[in-house]
Parts: sequence; structure tokens; C-alpha cells
Amino acid sequence: MTASFVLPDTRPYPETPVKNNLLIHASALAHSSSAAQRKLSAEALQTEIRGMLMQNYYLGLSVAMSMAPDAESYRALLENLDHTLGAENDDEIQWFAMPLVLVAGCKQPQNLKLDAPAAALNACFENYPHLRALGQAAWLPFLLPSTVVSEINAGQWFQAKQSLDAAQNFAAQFKASELALPEGQSVHVVFALGYGDRKTQAALGQNLLKAGLPLMQLWQEALAAPDVTLFVNPLSPATPLHALTEGSHMRQRMAMDVFATNAIRAIRLQSPRVGVVMAAQQGGSLMFSFNATDGAFELAPQIFQWRLSPTDNIAVIQQNFVDLMAECRVEHLYMLREALPEAGEPVNYAQALKLDGFNPFFSSGAV
Repeated sequence: MTASFVLPDTRPYPETPVKNNLLIHASALAHSSSAAQRKLSAEALQTEIRGMLMQNYYLGLSVAMSMAPDAESYRALLENLDHTLGAENDDEIQWFAMPLVLVAGCKQPQNLKLDAPAAALNACFENYPHLRALGQAAWLPFLLPSTVVSEINAGQWFQAKQSLDAAQNFAAQFKASELALPEGQSVHVVFALGYGDRKTQAALGQNLLKAGLPLMQLWQEALAAPDVTLFVNPLSPATPLHALTEGSHMRQRMAMDVFATNAIRAIRLQSPRVGVVMAAQQGGSLMFSFNATDGAFELAPQIFQWRLSPTDNIAVIQQNFVDLMAECRVEHLYMLREALPEAGEPVNYAQALKLDGFNPFFSSGAV
């Protein structure tokens, strides 16, 4: 598939620009073609964010995060907030998180303990030079659910980086919990949370490389439970905001992979050819509809809906899905040019062929 067509972005952006200094700087940073202008905008953005955090006044930041005019401006805002929440000198603490995407299967609902083997984790990182700084870090002895990490606000992260005492006091506020697993197959994201000195930054956002498999095995053993089949995909440790973004994206991607392979397998039991529709949906979603190519089989379409986050890159999601369909040997894939209504009956493959669209395997998608 070429990059000539990207599904419409239906996220609800403000219709008129919001007067907010942070958004003015973020928009200039995202859309200016001048490197000098972008540098000035980034500096101004970080100075304003830092000032708000130091004064414990977040209204302007909250407005900016919720009223960004487009995805590029939101990402610029998030990137500079993330920089401000990191260790900016040797006296400050660097917080980070390691997302773990879990694919769990069980015959009846049960709770999964979220113990984190901190000592084994440190020992593992010591074996890999590009990650070694993480081997000196302090890790919480248990994993945190995504709901807990996402509820930590910028002011809390900012206060928790000010000193080692502040970091230790912040870490002590968290309590061990369990992850509720429903019956059947489910996909979750949890986080190993830790903190270290400024040198830790060099190891954040790095590709795990050879450390990937040992870390996967370490977490598989730590989280193993009776009557639960578990696959653990550890992602690279990153700053908390980046870890949340990457963890959320990968959870949805893996959930879509699991859904798609199950749906394709079920359809092939009844029909020789699988037809898949991919479309944007009003209200900020992407829709993936799985059915037989022949409407005579009258299968109910199986629908996966991807709720777009402010940081999601639609072109990346789109290409990953096309690649997945190629791996699954599904060649009847139809991509709609126009967004579907937010509320309405699901579109099956036979219906989609009557709408304006194309097959990305046989067309560039160019208008």
C-alpha cells in the first residue's frame, strides 16, 4: 500500500481556534518550516509549562491538552510537557515506566497477581550496555494497572522528580493490586514503574534488542498463574507519558490482532473467502469489519472498533492492519474513502463494495 491515501481523521477537534499561549507555541512548533522558529517555540512552550507546574496552576495546561487543534499540535505539546517532567539537572529524579502488554486466556474469571521481580529486573538490565543505567534504578515491587498510571497528573510527576525524598514518598503512595481477567481471551497493559538519576535518561526509549527475549521470559515466570495462559510482550522503558502512549497503542494493536485472527478463522470455517472492510467512523474511531465476501452466506459482521487517542497516527495503524491482512492471506480488503456515521448498522463487505473505496493490495488509493 502506498501512502497516497490515509483514512479521514474524525477526532473531534475544536471548530474555532482556542486562545491559549501553550497552543499557540505548540501549533507553531508543529507546523513551522523554520528550524529557528521551532526552536524558539519549543523553548517558550517549555518555559510556560514549567512556570505553570511551579505555581501549581494547571488550568491553561488542561485546556491546551483537551483543545489542541490537530494531532500534530497535541504531539508537540505532549513532547514538551514530557521534557519538562524529566530530570533537567543532576539533582532531579528521572521517572520511567516499562509497559507490559498481556494476552491472557482463562476458562473462568480470576484475578492475576502483579508482582514485579525488582532484583531480577535490575540484574537483567546489567547484561546489556545500552540499558545498563536501568539496572541501577529503583523499581516498585509490583506492577500498576493502566488506570492508576493514567490518573497521575503532571503536577504529581513534577513534584515527584524534585528530590530523592520526594520520589521515595511518591512511590510509597502506591499499593499492590490484582488484574481482573475475564473469562476467555483478553488483552491488557500494565506498567513496571521506577525512578533513577539523570543518567537513566540515556537508556529510555531504546530498542530492547537482545534484551527483549530474556525480559519476556523474566515476566512470563513472574506473572505465571494456575489455569491462565499468558503471553507477555514487554515494551521499551520510557518516560511515563511516552510509556502510556506506547502501551495504550500496543494494547489496542494486539487486541486487534487477536480479534482479527479469531474472526478470520471463524469465517473460514463457513466460507472459503474472507472479506474485510476498513473505514473511519465519525466520533474518532476506525472500524474493521470482518465477513464473508459472498453476501449469500449471511454471516453477521464481526466488528473491531479502534478508538483513536490524541497521539494515534492513523497512517501507521492503517499500514499495520494491511500488513496483518497480508500475513493472514486475506486479499479481499476494501478501504472506504469517506467516514461512516458514528451510529448506524455495521457495513459488511458486500455493502462496502457499493461505496466509494478501493482495495489497497491492487490500487494505490490515489484520488
